[in-house]
Amino acid sequence: MNASGISPKSLDKVIDDVILSIQSGQEEIFNISENVLKECEQILQEIEKFKAKVLLVIKEAEELTKEEKNCRHRLFLVSKNLGEYSESDIRKAYNEAKDKQVQLLLKREEEQNLIRERNQLEIRLKKNYEIVEQAESLMSKMKSVMDFLISDLVDLGKTISNLEDKTQIGMKIIKAQEEERRRIARDIHDGPAQNIASLVIKTEIIEKLLKRGNVHIEEELKDIKAHLRSVLKEIRGIMYDLRPVSLDEVGLIPTIERMAADISYEKNIAIETKKISDYPISNSLNKLIVYRIVQESLNNIVKHSDAKNVTIRIDIRKDSIDGSISDDGKGFDVDSLMEGKNKSFGLSSMKERAEIARGLITIKSVVGKGTKIMFSIPNEEEQDE
Repeated sequence: MNASGISPKSLDKVIDDVILSIQSGQEEIFNISENVLKECEQILQEIEKFKAKVLLVIKEAEELTKEEKNCRHRLFLVSKNLGEYSESDIRKAYNEAKDKQVQLLLKREEEQNLIRERNQLEIRLKKNYEIVEQAESLMSKMKSVMDFLISDLVDLGKTISNLEDKTQIGMKIIKAQEEERRRIARDIHDGPAQNIASLVIKTEIIEKLLKRGNVHIEEELKDIKAHLRSVLKEIRGIMYDLRPVSLDEVGLIPTIERMAADISYEKNIAIETKKISDYPISNSLNKLIVYRIVQESLNNIVKHSDAKNVTIRIDIRKDSIDGSISDDGKGFDVDSLMEGKNKSFGLSSMKERAEIARGLITIKSVVGKGTKIMFSIPNEEEQDE
């Protein structure tokens, strides 16, 4: 048994498991790449079909343009010589001209929709090719990792025994988690969010075209549009929660103030944010840790406390980031929720985040008299790895 508590036999099993996991990952990535390539072929076929449809619709639009022009000319002649035509002839000429205008309008709308859909297919095709390229690059990197695992792990035991700096490991884990959050947020923005926004626009176009038609269809379209807007709002909320862009753009305190205002409005809780000082924070990870501590505290208050009033205090100084979140809720037994079967994952997570940043967090609560969470995180330079 080495200093890290891992036996050689256990170490071999860990290495074998890692190798099997990477091999499985390679196979999954390869399958994804193959499926994406198949989809690319299908998209290419669809694009060709759309091109043919567009050409056909353009030709039909040209014919309708000529017919509409003839109908307008016919209506002009009838209007100019009303005495020579019966009321039936006049009505017929008017109706024919109007019908041709509507047909031409719909045909041009159909042409624009086809062109728009074809363009969207071309965008999908481009993105799919990018995915395939990324998959190939990733498989190549994984192969390098495999070569390393198989040939260069003789001294892994020594390496593990030297990795006793839990803070460094923990910070790497947190960074990896937040990078994954950014990727998910970006994927949602580039995919479902844009597609749903496009569908909202399409429903508005259909609603205009059917304005004089079936009332029930129009109502259904309005419901669809309202639902899509709701889903789009929800997705954007998820994206913001995964990685608040404002944290990097406007800073920690404005981001916390916005989060507090949203929760206050939605949950009818009076939340006051007090800024004592606002010294710049150079360490982006520590800034994020403070934000997550405040976020988790507010989530716990909303879910469990029945509080009506909350006060957030933030004091960013040159050497530390200090703060507290206090509420007038029902409180709880701190010891029972920090250890044992009833251990709270949220409270433990806050303490672990503070420890990773070499900070401290204190939780004080009295049943029936509310809760106060206090933290202090170093405001230090971010270390290069």
